[in-house]
Amino acid sequence: MTWYGPEGAPPVLLLHPWWGVTPSIIEWADILVGAGRRVLLPDLFDGRTADTPADAEALVRSIGSEAIHARAESAAAEVAAGEQPWAAVGFSLGAFHACSLAVVPDDLTLFYGGQPPVGRTARRVRLHVVEGDEYFTAEELAETETAFRATEADVDAYHYLNVGHWFAEPGSPAFDDAAFALARTRVLKQLGV
Repeated sequence: MTWYGPEGAPPVLLLHPWWGVTPSIIEWADILVGAGRRVLLPDLFDGRTADTPADAEALVRSIGSEAIHARAESAAAEVAAGEQPWAAVGFSLGAFHACSLAVVPDDLTLFYGGQPPVGRTARRVRLHVVEGDEYFTAEELAETETAFRATEADVDAYHYLNVGHWFAEPGSPAFDDAAFALARTRVLKQLGV
């Protein structure tokens, strides 16, 4: 696990997508640090990365969902140990695991992924989703959003049109500069920057 940013700054847990820790996720860590946050970026894949969806699926299968989730849980516990309000930002696979952390962040930002929460949940949840997403379908989004609303969380869903899954990850197959800029602005606003 790697920490970025100054000690004492408000913490953010950053959970990567199924590509692993790539330059685009490190860029997000830098964005958050530049906004005055301290970021914990755990490597859920032990240094391995993938370049294609097929390779990413194989990588996730080889590690196993339980092991990936246990690593995310360990990172969340480390962030929460600082005993100050904290946020979590998850991308795709990372968003999926962020929804069921036993140690719950105050703010939760989910990019094109998620699942109905288990037990307690964040007070504020922001979903950044893509219309017609094959990896996070409209049905999955509806189930996730409804479940978060049932916990009385403050939920907003931002729908991005004419872009694809991974639009907010520079260098990814579906990166979109304008949508990325809008998402970045929204995330920083949510975090009070």
